Amino acid sequence: MNSDIIMGLVFLAACSVPFFLKFERRKPRTREMVPLAVMAALGVVGRTVFQLIPLPNFKPVSAIVIITAVAFGPEAGFMTGALTAFVSNFIFGQGPWTPWQMFCWGMIGFVAGRLQKSGFFGREKPRRHFASPVWDRICPANTSRGDMLHYARGITDRASMRLCIFGLLTGFGYGWVMNLYYIIGYINPITWQSVAAAYASSFFFDLSHGVCTFLVLWALGTPWIKKLNRVKVKFGLDITA
Repeated sequence: MNSDIIMGLVFLAACSVPFFLKFERRKPRTREMVPLAVMAALGVVGRTVFQLIPLPNFKPVSAIVIITAVAFGPEAGFMTGALTAFVSNFIFGQGPWTPWQMFCWGMIGFVAGRLQKSGFFGREKPRRHFASPVWDRICPANTSRGDMLHYARGITDRASMRLCIFGLLTGFGYGWVMNLYYIIGYINPITWQSVAAAYASSFFFDLSHGVCTFLVLWALGTPWIKKLNRVKVKFGLDITA
C-alpha cells in the first residue's frame, strides 16, 4: 500500500469520525438502532441480489440509504450508508477501497438527510424557482420553448421527483469520489489526461448506478418513507438529530 493511499485513508477517517461521534453522543436506545440495522441489512441484501443483473454497478444501496436518511435524519443516513458498505464488503471483498465506499454512501445519506430537513424533499406544492423571472423572459409561456421549460419545471417542482433526481445525481457523485481512490492508488504519473480518462471510463458505471437509484426511489421511495415515518411515530423513535 503506497503512501498516497495511506494519506487518503487518514483523510477519510478524519472526515468520518465526527459523524460517528455525533451519533454516539446522542446515546441512541436499542430500539432506535433496530431500524438502522434493518435498513443496512436490506442494503447488503440488495447489493448482493442486484449483482445478478448484468449491468455494471446497478445497485440499490444509494436509494436505501437515501430513504433511511429522509425518514430518520442525516446522522442515521450516514451510519446506515457506512455500515452497509462495511458489512457488504465481507461478501464483495474488503480492502483499501472500503473506507472510501463507507464515506461515499455515508455522505449520500447525510446530504439527503440535510436536504430533507431543509424541506427540499418535503414540499409537494409547486413553487417558483429563484431564476423563474429570468427564464420567463427568455422562454415566454406562449412559445414552444416556454412550454417545454414549464413542463420541466412542473416535474421538478414535485418533491418526489426531486428525490429521484437527487438519487440519479448521487450515482455520479459516488463514482467521482471513488475515482479519486483509483487515481491516487493506481495512476502514476497523475496528469490531466490520465484523470480525464479515469473519469470518462467510469461514466457508464456511474450512469447505471444513478439510473438504478432513480428507479428504486421512483417505485418505492414515497411509500417506503411513509411506512418508516409511521414506524417512527408508533414506537416513539427519536433518531433524527
